[in-house]
Amino acid sequence: MLAVVVLPSKNNDITKDVISAVQKSRSLQTMLKNWVQLGDTVASDGSESSATDINTGIDHTDTITHLHPSLLPLHSHFQSPFATRNLETVPCGGIVVTYPQETIAETFDAYADVTMPDALTAIILKTLFANNKTYGVQIMKVCASCDSVVAAGAGAAAGAQDLYDNPSFDHYCGENAYGHNLEHSGLVYLPLVGNDVRPGTMPGYVYSRPTKVGKLDQGPSVDLDTSLDYVFGLMATMAMGTISFAPDFMGHGVETTAEKGYLLRDTYLTSSLPLWLWVSNFVSESTDSRSALGDTAFYVGASEGGYATVALAEGFRTALGVEPVYTFASAGPYRMGTATLMDTIINTDAGVDFDRHAYIAILLGSVYSSSNPNAANYGQGQDLLNDENRELALSWLNNPDFSKEDINAEIFALHERINGVDTVYRIEDLWNPIIVNFLRDASAAGVEDPCNPDYEGYIVGENDKFCEALKQNDLIDVLEKANYDIELCHSPGDTLVTYSNMPDVSVNAFLTANIKAGGHEESIGFCFFDVFGDIVSEKFLSFVPEPKHKSDPDSGSNDARGGTSNSAHISSLSFTSTVFVIAVGLGSSFV
Repeated sequence: MLAVVVLPSKNNDITKDVISAVQKSRSLQTMLKNWVQLGDTVASDGSESSATDINTGIDHTDTITHLHPSLLPLHSHFQSPFATRNLETVPCGGIVVTYPQETIAETFDAYADVTMPDALTAIILKTLFANNKTYGVQIMKVCASCDSVVAAGAGAAAGAQDLYDNPSFDHYCGENAYGHNLEHSGLVYLPLVGNDVRPGTMPGYVYSRPTKVGKLDQGPSVDLDTSLDYVFGLMATMAMGTISFAPDFMGHGVETTAEKGYLLRDTYLTSSLPLWLWVSNFVSESTDSRSALGDTAFYVGASEGGYATVALAEGFRTALGVEPVYTFASAGPYRMGTATLMDTIINTDAGVDFDRHAYIAILLGSVYSSSNPNAANYGQGQDLLNDENRELALSWLNNPDFSKEDINAEIFALHERINGVDTVYRIEDLWNPIIVNFLRDASAAGVEDPCNPDYEGYIVGENDKFCEALKQNDLIDVLEKANYDIELCHSPGDTLVTYSNMPDVSVNAFLTANIKAGGHEESIGFCFFDVFGDIVSEKFLSFVPEPKHKSDPDSGSNDARGGTSNSAHISSLSFTSTVFVIAVGLGSSFV
């Protein structure tokens, strides 16, 4: 049974017709799955979206043509369609594109036509945002490190090093944090009113991308601009006027020398905090303090990005005092200390999802195998990858010419070389058999927490440091003790990141469980439609953050929604960027 997607609109009849069409479409669940799973594989020639389901071949044109007549023009094909770009060619500090305020409506509709995998999805999105294409958007690629924005140069001269007095900030960005001296990258979306950045104080909107593996998935700032990762910041900034972020995260994007930080909590903060600080100071400096990035933020993400979303919301709060307005995480592996690793082994033994997601065994194995010195089991002889095939597995993961499918093929070929053809896959081909048996035995005995020192299988010197590393990255305590709103969207039918990863929402009134149907990709697709609805909800659109700077009574300018915002004095944490200085709206190109 298909869930109803609520689409806010000033015309209730139109909204009802769209919902009716959504409910009638048997292919919607498949369509959403394809968008989540294959969102960056659209045609690059700008050809019109098809109404044919890409899995079944069924044409759903009838569903589209029976929509309310006023919706049909929304799917008209533009004579000059949205032109896709490979963002890898944009340098650090470069402007990716500027979508002026006066043309943002046409641009967004063209973007939806080109990037959505199905015509019905494009219609739904354009209808949902029909009355909320408010701000122009300028997108930039930003690169920064903890050292470059805080500890060195002008940052040090301005007293930014006082941030290190906060133990939380020092933990993520101090000299003992892995990656503190490396440049990390991501996309930043600035809201425009006319040719200028929106005046006043704006909240942040942070989108955390799902897992990236292989040559086709490198990160939001280096993939195609038709990637799913590109659209969240565009929509939020266009509708809400937020300063939005899409970080690449550790070991992805521009910085490729760092070890990947897959499900290592600290790495998401070390690679994202510098981007926030850089942009905060850039906005204040480049607008003479007429505009500011506030101390509040919205957080959104799914799968690995759901995990990152929870980690970032709490980390930004403790490290910078940025208060979460709303946190929406979908299908995240929050129980790293218990469910996540055990379910990986159980599902592998059962052959569940392994044909498509075999590479996850190497991702998990790499981060818990003495690659990141901040992990508790680093150099302790308790690595997750086995000694025999460690280097071979890592070579596949780091091969710039390999896709996910190539890595999966190598894993299956290794299995056949070791065990023969037509034999049951053994995760011990890649993982340490001592660790595997420890977790497998606990699961068979019904032990929920094998890393509890009271469990007889927990052995100091054999698996204690491995367990400590898992506990370091478990987010259940964060969720169950949070004092800000968190919505967790998940499906009991998810076999990749199982529902057992969910916390007990009854222990914390700030937690909300949003239950969806379907597998991993399908349920995330439904969760994303809730995210889109949130962006244009009155609750989100009407949110006004506390002013960041003191008001300047001598100057004021009109906001796009008709309000007045006063200019302000430069923040106490302001220093001239050493990376680049640009004039927003001047000399930039429109694509």
